[in-house]
Amino acid sequence: MSNERIDLNQFEAITKGKWEVINLPGGGIDIGVRYTNHGHKPIVNFTQRMGEQVSKIERDVADMNAIAAVPELIAELKDLRWKHMQVLRERKDLRDEGLRLAKKLDSERNRIESLIDALRIIRDDLDEISHFTNGAQVRKIRNFANDATQ
Repeated sequence: MSNERIDLNQFEAITKGKWEVINLPGGGIDIGVRYTNHGHKPIVNFTQRMGEQVSKIERDVADMNAIAAVPELIAELKDLRWKHMQVLRERKDLRDEGLRLAKKLDSERNRIESLIDALRIIRDDLDEISHFTNGAQVRKIRNFANDATQ
């Protein structure tokens, strides 16, 4: 099977309407669009002799049903392609959002690490000056800086 996509635009001019296998009163078979009980637009025509022959062969009946299903199959394929494109767009949007959040997370992580480093410096500086003062405020700040760096 080829990876090349079928150009569905080539089918835009097909006969509009629901295609079906129509058994004719004279024994022939048409594949076409029925407009009324007695009127239809044929797309493929089997003469009486050919109609009698193909109606007895399972594969030929399956082929006629497959031909009659062509417009529905094309419509389904168009719909699936459209849905597939939507999924691809959504996947790209999610990937882009994930990358944006990862950058933001890295930035926040760097900011937090810088704040922790600053608190370590404050803790260490307060440890050095705590020998010279017995202030409760210095102890509170040192304890906060110490707790925040754990």
